[in-house]
Amino acid sequence: MKAKRQAGRRALAPLTVVACVLLALCLTYVLGFGEGAKTLADRVALVMMVLAVLTLVVSLRRGTGAAAVEDGTALAGWLGQTVASAELLSRRVIGGDRVPVRVTFAFRRSSHARSATRPLVPNGTLDGLVTDYRAVRPRRLVITGQPGAGKSVLARAFVAEFNRSRTEAEPVPVLLPLGDWGRQELFRDWVVRHLVRDYGSTRAHATQLTDSGLVLPVLDGLDELDEPGVPLPDSRAQQVLDALTGYQSGLEPAPVVLTCRTDLYDVLEASGRPMLDAARVEIDPVKAQEAVRFLAMRQDAIHREGEWLPVLDELRAHPQGVLARSLSTPWRLVAMATAYEQVNDPRELLGARTEQEATDRMFAHFIPESVRAVDEEPRHSPERVHAWLHQLALQLESRAGGANTLVLSELARFPGALRARVLYVVTVGLLALVTLRTFLPDAPQGSLGWGVVLLVVGITVTALLLLRPGGIRLLPHAAMGLPPWRSPLWAVAAKAAVTGHSRRGVLVLSVLPTLVLWRALAPEWLGGMGDWTMMLAILPTLMLYAALVAGQALDAAVIGPSGWLRGGALVALVLLCPAGMIVGLSLRAGLGLDTVLPPLVLLGLLYCALSGDTVLYLCWLLIHFRKVPFRLSRFLDWCHAAGLIRITGGVYQFRHREFQEWLARHPAPLTRPTAPARGAATVRTP
Repeated sequence: MKAKRQAGRRALAPLTVVACVLLALCLTYVLGFGEGAKTLADRVALVMMVLAVLTLVVSLRRGTGAAAVEDGTALAGWLGQTVASAELLSRRVIGGDRVPVRVTFAFRRSSHARSATRPLVPNGTLDGLVTDYRAVRPRRLVITGQPGAGKSVLARAFVAEFNRSRTEAEPVPVLLPLGDWGRQELFRDWVVRHLVRDYGSTRAHATQLTDSGLVLPVLDGLDELDEPGVPLPDSRAQQVLDALTGYQSGLEPAPVVLTCRTDLYDVLEASGRPMLDAARVEIDPVKAQEAVRFLAMRQDAIHREGEWLPVLDELRAHPQGVLARSLSTPWRLVAMATAYEQVNDPRELLGARTEQEATDRMFAHFIPESVRAVDEEPRHSPERVHAWLHQLALQLESRAGGANTLVLSELARFPGALRARVLYVVTVGLLALVTLRTFLPDAPQGSLGWGVVLLVVGITVTALLLLRPGGIRLLPHAAMGLPPWRSPLWAVAAKAAVTGHSRRGVLVLSVLPTLVLWRALAPEWLGGMGDWTMMLAILPTLMLYAALVAGQALDAAVIGPSGWLRGGALVALVLLCPAGMIVGLSLRAGLGLDTVLPPLVLLGLLYCALSGDTVLYLCWLLIHFRKVPFRLSRFLDWCHAAGLIRITGGVYQFRHREFQEWLARHPAPLTRPTAPARGAATVRTP
């Protein structure tokens, strides 16, 4: 508890500093070195400024998670509902067409003494994985298999089934991709960060759930952390296993599920430093007879029996041949069915001399057929889809060790995005210089002039701190997710904001809009303006502000990985409405643009501080506008519907790492089946 209180004080320290600085600026502005707030209007302005600062601090406090400790069972129930809505297992991933690939597995005996007990009679099937896991003591499981064997599918199925049948005493399974785990980051802190980023939790609630043992991390992609040739003791994979060995719930090993490629985990286990107290299952390769059953039952294959019969005969006649080995994983089997079942001739695979050549031929048709499957009249041509996905794959491969999670707000922080970061710094710097250049010459000498300088410098520094990992954010990333504009989730958000556990914060946040309305409508003798025209001009801003507050009641995972971008757009509208009012009133009063420019530039600078992630993302899009679509989030959602991209929590991922690496190697679609380049490798080796 002492550590929690210290963490809470550290989280509130920057908020306290911001509050004190803003209050000092407000008092300096109003009091004016002893002149005092003589009129009623000045006193009302002072009250509104102080309340505005308090409202900002409350919103920041909610975003950082400095909330009271709540009932762990209720929090786990909330997290379980969020995970259930985010981790829906699409049947298209395991085959679709009501004919899924049968994934089977077997328990393997560990080479060391500290292994978990295994079930006496394991089920060994996709549907029975949860039952087998509950029989493991302690509840630590490692899922291994060959590349494309269905490790991720098995992990997703486990999360969905375990969450569906979970009791109140059991932890909530959460699928977490290991790609962004940092060497210097504690495993517990990494889990908390993902609960905040991907599932919309506050940091305090995520910490409480993790420390109470109510989170079951399902970790995917241990084999994707390191480049080939990295010494095993220095590898990130080994550090993850060391961290998991020390990951405990009280005095017992904490429950965890891990996926890894077979050959890499064999090396890690032989090194003498595997994950202790865990059972291990090995996913079976797809046998030739299972591939025949799956392909023969496909609806379109039945209608094109002449083209498919030679392929099925080859699988029956040579169960260990090149074609059978190429289709020995569920991922490749589904990719092959997608590529050939409707239009293309699958008999071209019979001429492949190697597995790599067969894979290239399948993937050459995979994107065009996926595009045709989602739209009868595709909105994007297969060539453009291939080129855009190629650029995104290159971005992921540019990170150290390669990344497999695509977070739009992090694109500008990739190693190859230096120009985007420079553009952001230049934008913020120009806005700050223009603000000071236009404001100071007309500002009175004394406290007000210095107050403006301090305000501009404070906003500029806050905007630039966003470039640092974990920098101060006036609007936390997890609190900005908004659903699509016509989504029925808005009604849910409004109800949750009024009746949920955050209703007190919503009441505090509603104080400032109420005072603004009172200032516009109240008669002059009560400190108001009595101006209905002004009220009508202010109303759109207040409605947008209410939508932003209501949207924070929803979970980021429910909204999707592009929800934060809509939040940034709404913040822009909230600032544009008063900016439009300023321009309109100034032009009506006969003032020139030189009078209107300072507050407009100041609002632009404030937007960089409030929603710097959005500005950084726009800078990245401007740099890459010829390589990717400008509405990138909409394109990725469309790719998800086409089966090219999958969504895990609040991030995008390519359908499979093998597909991502193939795209990175092929900048343009293959016009005809070709043999692979000499030395090309599809699978990473430990």
